[in-house]
Amino acid sequence: MMKKRLLASTAVIALFAASLLGATSAASAASRTVTVWQPQTGGTLEAWQAAMTRIEKANPGLTIKSVGSVDMAKSLAAINAGTGPDISLSNGAGNLGWFCGSGAWQSLNKSISSSKGIKLATTFTAPAINYSTSGLNRCALPAPGGTEVTTFYYNKDLLTKAGFKNPPKTTTELLNYSKKLTTFNSDGSIKTAGFIPWAGYASNDMDAMWLGWMFGATWFNAHGDPAFSADARWTRAFTWQKNFIAQVYGGGDFKKGSAAVTKFSASAGDFWGGDNDFITGRVAMMTSMDWMSQMFCDLNWSLNPCNKPVVNFGIAALPMEDRAVAQYGSSAVGGALMGISKGSKNFSDAWLVLKSLATDPVLAVELSNATGSIPTLVSLQNSPKITFPAFYDDVYAITKNKYSGWHALRNTGAHREEAEMNNFMAAWQAGQVSNLKEGLAGVVATVKDILANNYSSGSDG
Repeated sequence: MMKKRLLASTAVIALFAASLLGATSAASAASRTVTVWQPQTGGTLEAWQAAMTRIEKANPGLTIKSVGSVDMAKSLAAINAGTGPDISLSNGAGNLGWFCGSGAWQSLNKSISSSKGIKLATTFTAPAINYSTSGLNRCALPAPGGTEVTTFYYNKDLLTKAGFKNPPKTTTELLNYSKKLTTFNSDGSIKTAGFIPWAGYASNDMDAMWLGWMFGATWFNAHGDPAFSADARWTRAFTWQKNFIAQVYGGGDFKKGSAAVTKFSASAGDFWGGDNDFITGRVAMMTSMDWMSQMFCDLNWSLNPCNKPVVNFGIAALPMEDRAVAQYGSSAVGGALMGISKGSKNFSDAWLVLKSLATDPVLAVELSNATGSIPTLVSLQNSPKITFPAFYDDVYAITKNKYSGWHALRNTGAHREEAEMNNFMAAWQAGQVSNLKEGLAGVVATVKDILANNYSSGSDG
């Protein structure tokens, strides 16, 4: 999910490909060697390797081999080919179904409940427990660093100028705020926008995910079937989107508003630099991940300190549909995960290493301070060792909300259900869907087909 971070590692993957795929993964149990593959590089990788050294010292006879710059897809391919590592890491909660559902990662249910297991509820935060489960099968533990929180950013100066003291809490307020914050050029084109609920606009391809969250919509029902057409909240979400575009940008006319937003989006500034529309004030409010705050603090992606940010921003939870306002303060919270490969011949030591890494407070503190990710350990939620700027209290508050978490995860590959819904959102706003209910039913059929094909290589419990 985190494209900015993933791009940094892809350039070096090719250098390792031949040796990685040719290496034998799991050493024999007698040698007590555990191999760990991960996508991290640089200082972040060094922090992980230092943690592994601490585990080795605490367990004489144990050897941990760490390999960085390994892409998730490459790990999965190697595991399925029988040449993978004992343990691998995955960026983003959306990939859990990929590893669990295909059987690439082994079930950890028995290990967690054993005498050498983990008391999940008192060890990890509620969202971390939530996003590391696929169906009834827990095949992963949350990594100590890499938490991603979907956040609502707002330009404090622009909101204050418009007379707003606080960010919007409901979708109705979001629409009304946007009306007042939006200005037009003499030719009727958008000069500055309040908020743009539009697939493909400055969103890191997660538009349908946050739109669904704002309406409390479900992705899969209790039986594991896609719920896009059965859950009326999806219908309300997409209906609201069109009404928003019509009211805010088209004077009540969706086609006019759509044309204006399309033109505005086409001239958006570089999302990953100083020309980002939120930084330049071209848009007053936007939804993105918490780690974008690093760039809003410093164009060199430095979070600490943040005494003079490049834009005077605030962070809040996503506005909720008025009838779901009781859930305000929550948001989609995901994070990095790690599991034990199905080919590991040394499961006992692999479990020891996995559990030790997931619960290492030193590693968690180092990663949190370096990347701005919220620690997954309950014991570190108020730790003075973590030096976040004051505005990060709002991100912490989101992760502590009982409604926060990720949507149910199934074996759809690399979170393809999210891609399908995002594609549908783009088609819907482009006027290519004449019947919303039928269109959503089409997405259900597509996702069901994906699930059926992926089940051929495993089950997600």
